Amino acid sequence: MPPTDETHEPARLRVHRRPRLSRFLVVGALVGLVAGAVVSLLGPDAPGSSAGQEVVLLAATGAAFAGLAAAVVYLVVDRRAGRD
Repeated sequence: MPPTDETHEPARLRVHRRPRLSRFLVVGALVGLVAGAVVSLLGPDAPGSSAGQEVVLLAATGAAFAGLAAAVVYLVVDRRAGRD
């Protein structure tokens, strides 16, 4: 086969970077956990429950709601990442 004058350059492929759902959920849950714990410690005492019960309840509630909010933020970011 005779040599040709064509040069073979590597093809440039476009890389699509997508956010990772697990990172959004973990960070959101941790932020909610800390926020709930801080609110429970700085807020007024609830009658009939200990400080530990308040911390656990508000931290878990904060983690759940912040995790849901993080999931919504993920969906928006993921949708916008798909557009170029």
